[in-house]
Amino acid sequence: MINMLSKKFSRPKGVIGMIAGYIMAAENQTLNQWTIDQLGITRGDSILEVGFGPGYCMQQMLNREKDIRLDGIDVSEAMLKLAARRVKTKEVRLIQGSVETFPLNASFYDKVISVNNYTIWNDQTKGMKQIFRALKPGGKAAITMQPREADASPEKTKSFGKQMIADFKAAGFQDIELQFKNMKPELSVCATAKKPAT
Repeated sequence: MINMLSKKFSRPKGVIGMIAGYIMAAENQTLNQWTIDQLGITRGDSILEVGFGPGYCMQQMLNREKDIRLDGIDVSEAMLKLAARRVKTKEVRLIQGSVETFPLNASFYDKVISVNNYTIWNDQTKGMKQIFRALKPGGKAAITMQPREADASPEKTKSFGKQMIADFKAAGFQDIELQFKNMKPELSVCATAKKPAT
C-alpha cells in the first residue's frame, strides 16, 4: 500500500492520483510562495513551471502578477486536468510531458520554477540542460525541494542542494545560490541559478 501511494505521489494517475495531487498541493503552498520570492517574477515575464500539479503555484504567481505568460509541463494527465480547471486563462498553456524529452522552445523563457518535482525526473542532468536551453540569456531558474520520505532529514535536504548545484553547473548555469528554510515537515532548500547573459 505504501509503495502504491508513493508511486501515486510521484506520477499521479486516476482518482487516487488526484487525491494525492491535492495533498501535495496543500503541503506545497508555503513552499510555492517562498520559491516565487526567490525567483522574483516581474511584469511581462514568460515563465515555465516544471511539475505544475493541480496548478496552485501557477495560481499564486498569477495572483501576484497578472501580466505574465505561464507555461507548465507535467508528466501526469490527472494533474493536467486538475490544473486546467484551476487556471482558466489564455495566458496559461499546460503541456503533458517530461522536461527531459519535450521539445521546449529555445531561449524562450525569462524564468523557470519547480517545486518538489526535481527528484522524480527520470534524468535530472538532462532536465537541467533542457531548462538551460529553454531560458533566455540572463534568465533565472528556481528549484525547491523538501524531503517527504520516511528517511527525510536536514542531511537529505542538504544532499539535494549539493546535487542541484552540480546539475546546474553541468548544464552551464552561473550565479548559483542555495537558500534553506525551516518549515514543517522538514528543512527545505531552494537553488537558484542564471543562464549567462551572453
